[in-house]
Amino acid sequence: MTTPDLPFAQWADVSRTERFICVQPKSGYRMIQPDDDGYAIYLPPDAADEALGRALLECLDRSRFIPPPDEPEFFEWRRYMPLYKNWQKDFMQRYGYKTKREAYRNWDWCRVERSEGKISLRPHQRDKPEQFCDLPPERTVVIAATTDAAAAGAALRLALDRCE
Repeated sequence: MTTPDLPFAQWADVSRTERFICVQPKSGYRMIQPDDDGYAIYLPPDAADEALGRALLECLDRSRFIPPPDEPEFFEWRRYMPLYKNWQKDFMQRYGYKTKREAYRNWDWCRVERSEGKISLRPHQRDKPEQFCDLPPERTVVIAATTDAAAAGAALRLALDRCE
């Protein structure tokens, strides 16, 4: 049995704490991971909707749709795990977190996907430090794909506020 092709999509992850908001482009196919450059945009937690939206749209634009046969090495855990650890080390130093428990205490996380003319912003529930669970689909914020930064930022703020 063959697996149907997925529609073209672009992704970003958004993390929010009481000290910062971080927006990161993600790439892949079914498995979504960071690119090698470790690109991330950091904003203050009270950033305006327009700034949030600009960061989100920029990261979605940087996202790459990568069918596994095109770049099999992209999906190797030995490639992406050090990227995650480096990002963790960066935000902890940048914002003065002493432990992971402290950093993840009030963490909100959304996965954003732009595909087929819409942007879906999926909030998650923090289960324990560094572990998140999906929330029911009705918690997802869906808007038409847009270049309006303020609209994208308002939708992102709503999705972040739906995190548990």
